Amino acid sequence: MGEPNFSSRSLGEIMADIDFLAARHPCPETAFFGDADPLAAGLGTFVEAAKYLRKILPDLKRLTCYARASTIKHLGRKNVHKLAAVGLNRVHIGLESGDAEILRFQRKGQSPEMVETVTSWLKKAGIEVSFYVLLGIGGQERWKEHAIATAHLINNCVPAFVRIRRLWLYTRESVGMDCPLWKEVHEGRFKEQTPEGTVHELKLMLELLEPVETFLTCDHENNFIRINGMLSTDRQVMLEELETFFARPEKVRADHYCSVCSRI
Repeated sequence: MGEPNFSSRSLGEIMADIDFLAARHPCPETAFFGDADPLAAGLGTFVEAAKYLRKILPDLKRLTCYARASTIKHLGRKNVHKLAAVGLNRVHIGLESGDAEILRFQRKGQSPEMVETVTSWLKKAGIEVSFYVLLGIGGQERWKEHAIATAHLINNCVPAFVRIRRLWLYTRESVGMDCPLWKEVHEGRFKEQTPEGTVHELKLMLELLEPVETFLTCDHENNFIRINGMLSTDRQVMLEELETFFARPEKVRADHYCSVCSRI
């Protein structure tokens, strides 16, 4: 739910940025192409930028980028292999939810089937996949559907990482503009999830996730609970952490929610 407009930078500008950063950090181990969907700049631009980056920094171990599932689907399977050939190692996809109805309501522009398809393409090309999951995106009405469908999709896709985030409805007072979802809130078509509700979502999802080789992490300051671990080995420990949290007195939990910041 970000700003409605975006712009693409030219290949020359990207190369100039690479030169600028390489001069100041000549031996990095990783690089990240930003911002939200750099592949939207076009396959040719991305490929040439990646080639140039690898030329300037030949010892780079990992190149990562964000990507929309719909953009990768538009590129096609053969072009995904081209991305791997120029050194793209990892892709972060905003899954948000595995529930088709939530994805339609939030105008995400993708379906669970699309995510499963492009994840398969990326993994077969040797590119690691990281999903972002957004607690609260189903509101109070579809939180169970959100947790169940998301767990199901993760079990089917087995991404290398699942990164947990929390929906934050920002306002003009906080960041200078209202998020688009406020219209649905004011019209009564979306009821914001409670803080405790988001933790219940996380718990239900974790209960349904299989012990696959996926690292789940709540690695953002706006997460109410900061659990981390491999689903294959640490899932039960993470569930016990959640049980311990829910065993605390209600006021202690409420005070904890108030202490956690809300930011993008």
